[in-house]
Amino acid sequence: MTLYPIGRYLMPTAVLALSACAQLPDAATSTAGDAPAGVSSTAPRAGSTTTAAKAALPRDAAAADLMPRIQRGFAMPELPSRLTQAYEARFARNPEYLQRVLQRGAPYLHHIVVALEARGMPTELALLPIVESAFNPGATSHAKAAGLWQFIPSTGRNYDLDQNWWVDERRDVFASTEAALAYLQKIYALQGNDWFLALASYNWGEGAVLKAVRKAKAAGKSGDYASLRMPKETRNYVPQLIALRNIVRNPQAYGVTLPFIADTPSLGVVDKSVSIDLDLAAEFAGMELDDFRRLNPHLTRPVLSVSSSNRIVLPIDRIPLYEASLKDYQQQGLPLVSWAPVTLKKGDTLASIARAAEIDPEELARANGLRNAKTSLLPGSTLLAPMQPEELQRASHQFMQAGLASFAGARLLTTDGPSGAGRLVHVVRKGDTLSTIARRHKTSVVQIQKLNPRIGRVLRPGQRIIVRTGSSSIAAN
Repeated sequence: MTLYPIGRYLMPTAVLALSACAQLPDAATSTAGDAPAGVSSTAPRAGSTTTAAKAALPRDAAAADLMPRIQRGFAMPELPSRLTQAYEARFARNPEYLQRVLQRGAPYLHHIVVALEARGMPTELALLPIVESAFNPGATSHAKAAGLWQFIPSTGRNYDLDQNWWVDERRDVFASTEAALAYLQKIYALQGNDWFLALASYNWGEGAVLKAVRKAKAAGKSGDYASLRMPKETRNYVPQLIALRNIVRNPQAYGVTLPFIADTPSLGVVDKSVSIDLDLAAEFAGMELDDFRRLNPHLTRPVLSVSSSNRIVLPIDRIPLYEASLKDYQQQGLPLVSWAPVTLKKGDTLASIARAAEIDPEELARANGLRNAKTSLLPGSTLLAPMQPEELQRASHQFMQAGLASFAGARLLTTDGPSGAGRLVHVVRKGDTLSTIARRHKTSVVQIQKLNPRIGRVLRPGQRIIVRTGSSSIAAN
C-alpha cells in the first residue's frame, strides 16, 4: 500500500480516501455560558474556556423527534407561578437562545435522556445543562466547576471523575452524565425525595440545604423549597429549570419553536488500548482536529495516554472508520505517538526545545500546561515534546508506548518571582503524602508542617506546598 505524508505521519491511501468523504457537518459555534438578557445563570461568564460543540450528525428524515420523548418523561411537580413567570417570559422573549443551546446540546441529549430513563429519573433533568453550562462541555466557572454538569473538583473526585495532567473527566459527556445522575439520586434521597430540595443541594450544597430546612421548620414554616432562605443564585436556579420545562412542555403557548433533535444516538465511545496522538486519532476518524477536540474536551494534552484515559468520543458514524484506520495503521507497524518526554540539560530552554522539535514555542507551552513560552525553566525540567520524523523512524512502537505510559506529566523547574524568590514548592500529585514528599525533597514532615501551618492531613492533587526556603527554584509539576 502506498503511503503519503500527513503532518507528522505517513497515511495509507485507503484512509485518505475514506477521510475525504467523511467530513463532520459544519455548525455555528457559540460562546459558553450565554444566557438571555436578565436571566441569572450559574453558567460560565466571560473568560470561560473553549467554544461549544458542533452538531454531530445531519438530520435523519426517518428518525423521530426527541422532544416528545423528553416531554413524556416530565415528572416534577409544579412550582408556584410567581416563581417561574419571570423566567418563562425572559426565555420566551429570547427564542433564538433556546434554539441555540438546544442545537448545541443535540449531540448529547439522546444519551442523557436514555440515562435518565434507565434510572427512572424525571426527564426535566435533561434540561439542567442549559442552566449549568449552556450545554458546553468545555465550560469552566469562576468556582472552577467544569463540564456540562459543572462539577467542582472535589465532587468530581467523589464520583470517580479523573482529573490529572492528561485528562479531566468532568468534561467527558458520558462519564460526567453518569456521575451527575448518581449524585442527583443521592441528594434526592437525602432530601426526603424532594426534587426541588435536591436541585437546590446540587447548586448550593446538601449540607447548606439541610441546615436551611431545619431553620425554616424551627421558624414554623413548611421547610419546602419555597419557604427556605437561600442565596440569590440558588433561589433563581430551580425556577429557571422549571420555566424551561414549562416552555418545552408547551412551546406553542409561549410562541416558541423548538429545534428538531433526532431520537437516535449521535455519539459513541471508543475504548482505546494504545496511546495515540490526538491529531492522528482525528485523521483516523476523518475529522478536523478542532471538531475532534470539541467532542473530547476532557483530553487536555496533544496525546491520549492509555494509562490515563481509556476512551474517546466520536460521532457514531465515524467509529467504524476510526477502528478500520487504526487497525490498518497498526498492521503496518507505524508509530501512533510522536511526542516523548524530554529532560532539559544545561543551556536548554523552552524555546530551544521548540526549535529542535520544529514547533511553535507557544504551542509547546500550552501542550505542557504553561501559561506562555516566556516561562524560565531550569535544567532537570521534563517536558512533553514532538519528535522529528527521523527520530520516530529510529524509535520502536513499543518503546514509544512504554515511554508515554510511564510519563506522569511535565516536571517544571522554574525560577520563582520576586515575592517568593528562594522557595522550593511541591505541587501535590495523586497518592502523595507528607512523608513521601519529605523523602523526595530530603526534608522532614515536621519542617514541612512548620512552613505550611494551615496544611491538613489529607492532601489534594494540585495543592502547592512549600518544602524549603533558601532554594533557587520551584518544582511546579
